[in-house]
Amino acid sequence: AALALSACSSQGKITQAVVIEEQREMVEKQIDRMPKWFTKIPVKDESIFAVGTAVTPDLQLSYDIAVLNAKTTLADRINGKVRSQTKNFIAKVGSTDLDVATLNEVEKVTKNIIADVDVAGYAVSEAEVFPDGTQYRAFVLLEYNDLEANKIIVNRLRKNRLAYSKLKATDAWKELEDEVEKSKQDEKAIL
Repeated sequence: AALALSACSSQGKITQAVVIEEQREMVEKQIDRMPKWFTKIPVKDESIFAVGTAVTPDLQLSYDIAVLNAKTTLADRINGKVRSQTKNFIAKVGSTDLDVATLNEVEKVTKNIIADVDVAGYAVSEAEVFPDGTQYRAFVLLEYNDLEANKIIVNRLRKNRLAYSKLKATDAWKELEDEVEKSKQDEKAIL
């Protein structure tokens, strides 16, 4: 019985070692396939770049999630805010040279806030998809150009102004109709 348990234990260790080696090889393969632009993000005047990756069993979903991950990074680069707080507590314990010691406790909290950042106007600059086992690994590089983004914002403002003008015109028309109706009622009251 001891020999059987020992053999099972050895077999389990061998299987685990094989699985770990296969996983290590997959990681190395992914790193070799990773596009250069993924780790060396381009730099260009008036543009901000962001990368994203995802792996799923569905090709389109991998691509969509990679784009979403890149958009999150892009939003953080455009208007990310970081809050950080560090607390340091030091206490002396003991009273004699033989039992004196200090206790040191450090606590650090950091929060990255990305709230309602408009990233409209981004463009997919690069995209690559590779097999990852039985799934798809998508890599994307987004480019956010200030000039293109400004054009989109100006167009939105124009559309909003048009909507606002229509609303004001509707309100003005209603006010005019109310005044006319009030005037008619005032005339009836006089007669």
